[in-house]
Amino acid sequence: MSHPLSALRTLALTSASLLAGCLTIPAQPDMRTTVFETPEYRAQQGLAIVKASALYARGGTGRNVTVALIDSGLNSRLTEFEGRLGDPGFDHVENRPGTLDRVGHGTQMAGILAANKDDQGMHGIAFEARLIPFRFGDDNEPFFFDSEIAQSWQGGFDKGARLFNNSWANAIPATEITEARYNQVMPDSLAAARKLVKDGAVFVFPTGNELKREPLAEPGLPAALPELEKGWIAVVALKNDGSTINGKSNYCGVAAAWCIAVPGGDAGPQAGLLTVGKDGRYVQTAGTSPAAALVSGALAALQSLYPQLNAQQVREHLLATANRTGIYANSEAYGRGLMDLEAASRRAPGPLAD
Repeated sequence: MSHPLSALRTLALTSASLLAGCLTIPAQPDMRTTVFETPEYRAQQGLAIVKASALYARGGTGRNVTVALIDSGLNSRLTEFEGRLGDPGFDHVENRPGTLDRVGHGTQMAGILAANKDDQGMHGIAFEARLIPFRFGDDNEPFFFDSEIAQSWQGGFDKGARLFNNSWANAIPATEITEARYNQVMPDSLAAARKLVKDGAVFVFPTGNELKREPLAEPGLPAALPELEKGWIAVVALKNDGSTINGKSNYCGVAAAWCIAVPGGDAGPQAGLLTVGKDGRYVQTAGTSPAAALVSGALAALQSLYPQLNAQQVREHLLATANRTGIYANSEAYGRGLMDLEAASRRAPGPLAD
């Protein structure tokens, strides 16, 4: 039988070694991630690249978080969106509550963002988030619908959304935008954006699909109006395997400080991201638009894990935990780096200012 004093001495020495860092206990892998890596999860190829299953395993699914979707509308009758609407939203084309989607773009973005986890086809990155859809225009430059966009942003905010997915941008290079010029083309939207960013909103925009070294107007807008940066994210699109920028995406360029990279699919058969079409069939989509929707959903899922943080604090944490190794160290192309939801959900945010 060992002597009690000897046992106490051994315990004291072991405790001292642990405190001094001489002994380490290897971290155990979180095996619950495999529960979420279903055929439905794997069908949406971007999810594995951004390590979404780690976020799900830690409780980040988008529950109780609302995202406003400003796009071509949404076919909310589809089973993929059953229970996913926080509010019917508004159709500025037909001037009525609720939306339809003649083009299909909005429904595809909604699928990337929040389609149900129901063992059918694919699921959205924030499969328990709520959506508020708004329809403006359909096939024309956004600046023709400035008032409708501004009303959608304010309406979404009034209904509880603090995250705004905008899978569109005006075809003006960000390097050509000044406050005065933007105020000429989008005066109502500019006023709304300033107000809502001040009130805590976060706006997500794609860099654009021209394969240029600079983003379009909206994703790069804080370069001309720095006060918007705390509520802004620009998104660059990678190939599905995350290996490099895809064949369409503009670089982060002047938006590098508030830009992040995620898969956005690529041209060619079966090379896009899988989502749901307006008729309910599963379709491929590619470009910076679905990449933006992936980031908006990631913000919602992360917000549900950190409900003590406001939307702008979640935004900063997502950017701060991005992967900047290898090719992603090139900030001109990839901004803050590859979105990494394992890191974002593992590393609790440090002290953040309101």
